[in-house]
Amino acid sequence: MAKKDIQKDQLRIEKIFKLGPKTPKIGHKDWDFLVYELKKLKVSPGEAYRIVAEKKDKTSNARFEWKMFRFTMFVWERVREDKNLFLKPKIDSVRAVVSSRMYKKFFYGFFPDLEFDHEKEVKLLNKLIAEKPQKQFFTEGYYKYEGSNKIIPQKHLDHILWGPKKE
Repeated sequence: MAKKDIQKDQLRIEKIFKLGPKTPKIGHKDWDFLVYELKKLKVSPGEAYRIVAEKKDKTSNARFEWKMFRFTMFVWERVREDKNLFLKPKIDSVRAVVSSRMYKKFFYGFFPDLEFDHEKEVKLLNKLIAEKPQKQFFTEGYYKYEGSNKIIPQKHLDHILWGPKKE
């Protein structure tokens, strides 16, 4: 970072300390003002509700739940492909998952205010699956075979996700 940028940031921070934050003080009955400000920020009612619900509802972790729904749909797709004796490249499996009606249904359930962008969702899911920290969620016990209560064994998960083990 350039020295000028650091000095600019320091001046901005000092100004904030002197004047305080720009957030207006909103009374507990100023609903009209709140609605006006949300409209000014181009925040839809659905988006506002989702943001507040995510922050206030401590019993739900929507981001984790959405991730696990996507992982489950991906695992189920790979199991279907394995049943047909041909595992497609992972990106093709991801495309099939994102194109499914179930994926879109859950997407709009979690994000009713957002517009569905197929290519963006394919990129996001593919990237998420490939991340090393997510590997811990592809272990035995997290997934059951679709339509049954039988847990997918680790050996089968490893086969459908990472391919045959090379020894």
